[in-house]
Amino acid sequence: MDYYQYTAEDFAADDYFKEWVCSPTAENDAFWQGFLRDCPERYYQIEEARRLIEGLNQICPIPEAKQSVSVIWARIENTLHEQSTERMHRPQRWYIPVLSIAATLVVLIAAGWLFWRRSTPLEIPGVLAAAPAEWVEAVNGADKTMLLQLSDGSIVKLEKNSRLKYPVEFDDSKREVHLEGGAFFEVQKNPKRPFLVFSNGLVTRVLGTSFHVKAYQKDPNVTVAVKSGRVSVYAERNDAQQDPEVKGVVLTPNQKAVFHRSESTISKVLVEAPLLLLPPVEMARFVFEAAPATEVFEALEKSYGIKVVFDEEVLKDCTLTINLTDENLFQKLEVICKVLDARYKLIDGQVIIYSKGC
Repeated sequence: MDYYQYTAEDFAADDYFKEWVCSPTAENDAFWQGFLRDCPERYYQIEEARRLIEGLNQICPIPEAKQSVSVIWARIENTLHEQSTERMHRPQRWYIPVLSIAATLVVLIAAGWLFWRRSTPLEIPGVLAAAPAEWVEAVNGADKTMLLQLSDGSIVKLEKNSRLKYPVEFDDSKREVHLEGGAFFEVQKNPKRPFLVFSNGLVTRVLGTSFHVKAYQKDPNVTVAVKSGRVSVYAERNDAQQDPEVKGVVLTPNQKAVFHRSESTISKVLVEAPLLLLPPVEMARFVFEAAPATEVFEALEKSYGIKVVFDEEVLKDCTLTINLTDENLFQKLEVICKVLDARYKLIDGQVIIYSKGC
């Protein structure tokens, strides 16, 4: 069986899975707990499948419940027999109501047992644990990245020595998770339900994008780097009136926020290795022949999604004949500035060009 690719519906239709849900044994419990330890990203599908099975009101033979009911019936019958022997000379009209009450008690006890058994949350020792409010905590103690899929379809790549707490089901107004450590998020777009990542005093708010968060407890800073889309980050405070867009910063691709935990301040910088946002087929844009310098800077801006600030009037007479296909962003800037006898600085996640003209 290729359980690694199973959906919730696939699990719910699987006989061995249904046997585990309805009538767990040491053997099938060991198998499924081991499967979850190896593939914690399937937790959501398995929990949903379990609910599907229970929601269909399937008949699940539970040995513990049967045994408990049998014991109760035996005690009732013994009591009735003893009382019947002692009171044979008295009228027996009491026997029927007592028996009726006893039967009712048995039904209630059995129903309570079944309800308790089926409502007990699924636990995954050492990897995932169900919290009281239907939350799950994933802990990655392995040497490789742990892949998680959330209920909205978003993907989280949880790094080594990291943990993520998230609800089994997101509510209708927001999607909230709590991170300690490092993780890369690929968030499904949903304008009506913002995605919030709480990490050591910093809140990252997105609607649908991909980004990386690094928030280890021992580190003095928390960082958020954006790969695609727009991300808003702000310090977590108890001020309910705080406007994230005003008091925080907004990041675009190839930008990174650094949250200084001791000072509760946020600075915006470029990532260490900015990536091209254009597909490879458009790489020919970096081959220029007698091109105005302003055109070259505009091509850089569009290709990397980073604002390049320069004085058009100063550079109006400057041209470049150059091939920048193989260089990264910072190498491109170094070459351009050397040819133009200019220099650049990185300020607030932007590239500032200083030149005296040509």
